[in-house]
Amino acid sequence: MMFGRGITVLENTADGVRESAWSFADMDYVEQGAVHLYSWLRLNGVVADRPAAVQVEYNAVVASLFTQVVRAVRQAWTGPDSAVLTEEQGKLASLVAVDYKLGNYARESILPGERVLATVHQPEITVPGFLFFRRRLTATYVCVLTDRELIFISDDGSGGDTGRYGVVRRYIPLTKIKDWQLASVACDKTGVWRLQLPGETVVLHFSVPAQSALLVLTVLLDEARGRGKGKGLT
Repeated sequence: MMFGRGITVLENTADGVRESAWSFADMDYVEQGAVHLYSWLRLNGVVADRPAAVQVEYNAVVASLFTQVVRAVRQAWTGPDSAVLTEEQGKLASLVAVDYKLGNYARESILPGERVLATVHQPEITVPGFLFFRRRLTATYVCVLTDRELIFISDDGSGGDTGRYGVVRRYIPLTKIKDWQLASVACDKTGVWRLQLPGETVVLHFSVPAQSALLVLTVLLDEARGRGKGKGLT
């Protein structure tokens, strides 16, 4: 149930109906994902001074109803705007050319009035596993920085166990990013980007080809946040 500037989730459990109430200000991010017909909406943040999360699962047939919820939450963070999207979506043309699927999801994710500042495309990273097999360290993802949000779009499923056949979109308002760190990881030749939110630390791996674009993005991220720089590569 969505009302005013908040959302209440009622879950029917074996112990009875469980209620969790969220104000938009409580949320660190909102996530919407889908793998075939299986879909979910996830709210993550801090409630009553404690990290909290709730995930609502649904069938993709009714996805438009939940998309309205996601859009309402994001507009509560960024403010409504009737600006034309064409120019900002055009900034993602190079991203679409590199990754048609995620690039188009990125175009759809931009809200009217947002300005696209930078993008990063990270292909799937795998590391050696048992015998001749390789283990996936991170799914393919794109990161879009606007003047209001940090948007992550991945082809992974919820919890990383539902394959490469879906899409996960996570929207983080810039006001919720407290700090960030970039650090190299020598053992698997990847880097790690840590974003500190009030209720969670988001950890992303990146490869050397994406490093320069990510460094540019983090500089613009600090400018958009109006705060001092995070910690660069170590």
